[in-house]
Amino acid sequence: MKGFMTMKTWLITGVSSGLGQEMTQQLLARGDRVVGTVRKKDMLLDLEQRYGANFHAALLDLDDVTSIQTAVGKAFEQMGAD
Repeated sequence: MKGFMTMKTWLITGVSSGLGQEMTQQLLARGDRVVGTVRKKDMLLDLEQRYGANFHAALLDLDDVTSIQTAVGKAFEQMGAD
């Protein structure tokens, strides 16, 4: 079907400000799902309340390999692999 868009799932780092925040808001507004990473989860309560099941916050420290593996693993558990 021409013009038909399916919901996509995104993993975006640094969604508490800047480009990551803007991209997250635009993707959620168009109906996509986002797993957004931050260092402090309390910064994302507004997005979680506004978008419900389409947005999940994940704690992530890019300097910590275990943190990365945990965040990505949880993202797949919560959102699937589409």
